[in-house]
Amino acid sequence: MAKQYKCSNYGICPEADKETIFQETDLEEVDGKFVCPKCGQELEVIEKGGGGGKGKLIGIIAAAVVLLGGGGTALLLSGGKDEPAPEPAPVAVEEPVAVEEEPAVEEPAPVKETPKPAPKPASSTTYSLGWGTYEGPMQGGKPHGMGGEIKVTKDYQIDMKNGSFKSVSRGDKIVSCKFNSGKLVQGYIHHANGQQESLYIGN
Repeated sequence: MAKQYKCSNYGICPEADKETIFQETDLEEVDGKFVCPKCGQELEVIEKGGGGGKGKLIGIIAAAVVLLGGGGTALLLSGGKDEPAPEPAPVAVEEPVAVEEEPAVEEPAPVKETPKPAPKPASSTTYSLGWGTYEGPMQGGKPHGMGGEIKVTKDYQIDMKNGSFKSVSRGDKIVSCKFNSGKLVQGYIHHANGQQESLYIGN
């Protein structure tokens, strides 16, 4: 008598879910085995008085395990009882690390420059020239610098160092004088009669 076969790939193969019965005479043998023409899985022989419904239930459970993964296995095997979810593992909280502040670098205080003493102005005093009295800046005991004044006390011929002379008389003045180490260099002659002339002595 020809045997009957069925596919046990429940939940995946539609022929298994429909409990399609295959006749041995309708199947082709592959490597000595009869396989489902739909999904290619090896077929099971239908035993007389078989427990097809039980096999189907086991197949559905197996398919559910594949689909749901390992987490669904415990649920299916326990009969669907609600079990408390595992407590999440404590998360380590990193304590804040105190950052040491680097000490502030103090900038060196600015060096106060000692003010240099101002050059001492030439002393002003009275000096006798022999033919007049000079009053003005002095240096080294001699007339020196700008701004002095000569009061002529007697007639005198001033040598201009160029072969000529300028005459001054008692009562004349030479103002805005410039001396260089006791030597008269320039000035302005104010004569007693009101006349004025410039004075410049060469080297």
